[in-house]
Amino acid sequence: MYLFTYFFMVYVSFYQIKKTRALKNDFFRHWHCIGIADQLDLNKPNKMTIGDLPLVFWKDNNNGKLITNINICKHMGSKLDNGIITKDGCLKCQYHGLEIGYKERFGETMEHDGKIFWSLDPIEKKPFSIPFFTNKEYIHSHLTIDMDCSLLDSALNTVDIRHPEYVHNKLFGFGSKNPPLNIKEYKYKDRVGLAFDYTSNKLMQKINDNVFMTNNFHMYIYPTFTWSKVSFHEKNLIIGVNFLPLAPNKTRWFVTLCHNYYKSAVGKEFMKVAASKILDQDFQQMQNQAQPNQLKEAMLLKHVFPDEEVIVSLSEMFQKYKYPDIQDCFHIYNEFNK
Repeated sequence: MYLFTYFFMVYVSFYQIKKTRALKNDFFRHWHCIGIADQLDLNKPNKMTIGDLPLVFWKDNNNGKLITNINICKHMGSKLDNGIITKDGCLKCQYHGLEIGYKERFGETMEHDGKIFWSLDPIEKKPFSIPFFTNKEYIHSHLTIDMDCSLLDSALNTVDIRHPEYVHNKLFGFGSKNPPLNIKEYKYKDRVGLAFDYTSNKLMQKINDNVFMTNNFHMYIYPTFTWSKVSFHEKNLIIGVNFLPLAPNKTRWFVTLCHNYYKSAVGKEFMKVAASKILDQDFQQMQNQAQPNQLKEAMLLKHVFPDEEVIVSLSEMFQKYKYPDIQDCFHIYNEFNK
């Protein structure tokens, strides 16, 4: 009896490993932000793509669960985002009436830090959190912008301490001609960090109560999440960004602002406007990035400035990244349904 039980458990374990082995390092096993919760009507189907993977998601108001499926009906291939949510919380296709519910879900979906996340087979129990997001002393708001650049371009930009002098030296930009000081770099298995002190430009000094120098920390967690913290006195501005690849050369930035100053309604809107101006400056530069191709890949980081070890480390992490094209989507669909 004990021998039978042993072999049965070995078989079950082997089957589970076999089932997920092809997805073990797959991009779709990470949590991906697919929307801002308070900007969506979850009582109707919402569509989103992750790379070439078309998804549709909605909420079952009977139990509050979020449900995601591929945005293709498994009967005759109709799109599902024009479907109707039934009283049972199912999505009803408007072509032939096929209903899709929680049991037929494709992957897992949850709300976290005010955003909606999806993962096919989550490596982590929940998405990474933005520091101080749940702290009652902090307020937060969200912005969304589509950048004409690859996911890799987006990632490298976040840990680049040199571009503010050139890209963010305009109105509301934080760039100054003084180099960053006290640079410290951190490298881990799946993330990189960067700490430094930075001199604000004159406008930002006035906005930040005449503070001359700020303390800064940036972290990128592979493959799609980054957060940074700008500190002066006892005030903190945390910016969290979840990246979502929409095409090889287009990436959606879901931006969260979280801070403990300018907390009035007017101040909150002012911070959003200021952040939008800075994002517009990034937008202009991202439009100037070369198209992702073999030539760009061969030339990337052939020249490296001092204090760019973090950028090099992050680019090495991305060597295992591949844009999730339709062949990858076909592969994971077949693996998921085995």
